[in-house]
Order: sequence, then structure tokens, then C-alpha cells
Amino acid sequence: MASRPIYYEEPYRTTLVSRVAEVRSDGVVLEETICYPEGGGQGGDRGTIGGAPLLDTTKAKDGAILHHVEDAPFGEGDEVEILLDWDRRYHFMRLHTAQHMASGILHNEFSIPTVSVHLGERIMMIECGTEEVSRETAYRVEDEVNRRITENRAVDAVLFDRAGAEALGLRRSIKVGGDSIRLVTVEGVDTIACGGLHVAHTSEIGRFLYMGQERIRGHVRLIFTVGETAVEEIRKRSEAIDELTALFSAPVEELVETAAHALRTAQSERSQLAHTEARLASLLLAQLAGSGEEVLLWQVEETIGVKEIGQATGEHDDLLLCAVKAEEGRFIWLIAAKGRGAERFDFMKNRAALFEGFEAKGGGRPPLYQGSGAGVAAEFLTRFRELVN
Repeated sequence: MASRPIYYEEPYRTTLVSRVAEVRSDGVVLEETICYPEGGGQGGDRGTIGGAPLLDTTKAKDGAILHHVEDAPFGEGDEVEILLDWDRRYHFMRLHTAQHMASGILHNEFSIPTVSVHLGERIMMIECGTEEVSRETAYRVEDEVNRRITENRAVDAVLFDRAGAEALGLRRSIKVGGDSIRLVTVEGVDTIACGGLHVAHTSEIGRFLYMGQERIRGHVRLIFTVGETAVEEIRKRSEAIDELTALFSAPVEELVETAAHALRTAQSERSQLAHTEARLASLLLAQLAGSGEEVLLWQVEETIGVKEIGQATGEHDDLLLCAVKAEEGRFIWLIAAKGRGAERFDFMKNRAALFEGFEAKGGGRPPLYQGSGAGVAAEFLTRFRELVN
């Protein structure tokens, strides 16, 4: 049984008393509903039904609208009250209307087609059928949508027969079957076949904000948001800029260059520090290797990392080394077995025995192995020494 979709007749209605037509294993079917099922990039409605949480609304393969109710306390034939999560629904209506406007402007004014759309909890994404959309173009789209928002354009949904709809030369082909086609028109901006829900006037959108873009499948995906979410994002970015200008003691117009200079300086200092640490590791390993010991055990306390020690092992042809360094409640270990050292210690053969009791993990390829463990690092060194032939 297909529910009567009251959401098309009264898209602003937030409550409805309906009767349960069927309780399925995958959802509840009502005789009529104000709950919009997920589709066309727009999320399904949530709220409560009969006092129980409505987690989602979807459409089954047979066309039935499924209400996914948590622990439904009612059965077939019962009357239940639907209470819609209106804030969520209204957000999607505003977002969806703005998406039509943005896609229409992209198509009509910039010859950029829309490939796909995703409407999220806070943002929407429009995948464009082009490899590049300049920031200038994206800002122009933002400005044009906002201009039409302030003009309070009407938004209407009208049913056409298929021939009449196709004769209009829509920017996107009609994807649904049947002869009755629902066309949504934003006055003077866009007309397209759509089964989603939209606001009645563009002024309800409030604010339209471009938030950036990303690459996907050789296309550009533009990211936007609307209404209070747009205001929140603007304020959040403004606050971040205020904090950065204070942190760098720089005015806004000099902030990017000041931050870039600080980053370049930090990178240079990190590079110098890494070079110093690598040199120190090389010297300390050379000193340890020159001690006359055949098995080198190194509990690292210096300000160098195991990574630098691993690099330093490349300077030695014959080496049997186990180094450990305590880090955040665990320890990092490194084993190097080269030349005659490889003859005395087979890592893969001794791995299980070496790791036992240390919650150790890791591996590698000859002649270098690395990982981490828990417990007393010095005892790991002792275990290694016991396993050497």
C-alpha cells in the first residue's frame, strides 16, 4: 500500500494524525503521511510517531513510504500522531531551493551543468560537469543567488504531462517514469523536474554562502550552505581570523603573508633540527659500534628518534642492534641485523618469542625491523639478547 503524500499538499504541516496501514520488518506504512522519504539527494524526515522516535523515512521498491520507528508501541489499524522534526525538514527545504537556484544560474549564466547533488545536515554539494570552476565564478553564483533571495521570488510546483514538460527544454533530462511530471519553478531562475520539497518564497532561505570546493572524478564539487548555518560559518571564520591576527600580531590584510612566513621559518627550523638529530644518531651509533660489543643494546634517552637511528644503520655493513625508546606509556623498538649480525639473529624465526608478554607489534624487511610494545623497555632488550645465537 502506498501512503498518501500529504507533504506535497501541505509542505509546511508539522503534525498529522494517521492510521497504521501495515507494520513491516523494515518499517511502518501509514495511510497518509507528512514525512518525506529520502530521495533526490534530500534526507528523509525524522521526528516521532505515536510517541516513538522516527529515525528515518525511506521509500521501498514497491513505492511504499517506510517510517523507520524505534520500538514501535503500536500495531496495524492504530491511530498515531506524527510530530515532525521541523527544524531539520525546513533546513532541507531551504537548502534544496537554494540548490535549484545555484544549479540554474550555473547552467544559464556560465554553461556549467550539474552532474549530481548531495544535501547534508549542514551543507550541500553540487558536482559540476567541468574540470574547473574559478573562485570568481563561485562568488558570482553566490552573489546572484543572494540577489534573488532578497527579491523574494516565488517557488511553485506544478504537474505537467511528459510531452508538455519535455517541450520546455529543461536543463536536465527527466529521470522519472510515467506521464505525470512534477516541475518545480523558481521564478525567473530555474525550472526542473523534481520530487523534493521546497520553500514557497526565496526570502525564506535567508543567506546563501559559498564554502569552498573539492575535486571528484575529474569534476569540481562546489560546497554551499544556507540560513542560520551560513551565519554560524561566517562568524566562526571571523572569530578564527581574529584569533590569528592576535596570534601573529598582524592586520587582516597582512595575515596570509605573515602566516606563510612563519610556516616557512618553522619548516626551515624543523629541517635543521632533523639534520642535527640525524647527525647525532650517526655519531652515537658509531660510538656504540666501536665499543667492541658484538650485540648492541641501546636504551635511547637522547633527543633523537628511532627513525634517525634506523637511517644511521645504513652506514654499517656488519651490525646487530636492538634499540628501544619510551614514548607515551609504551616503547618504540628497532632491530637491525646486517652482515654477520643477520647470521646470529633471524627476526621472523624469533618474532613470537621476542614479542611475548610485551603486547608488541611491528615488522619490516631485512635488515631493518621496527614496531612498538608495552612494559619495561630494558626487559625487551634483555629478551633480545637471550634470543641471539
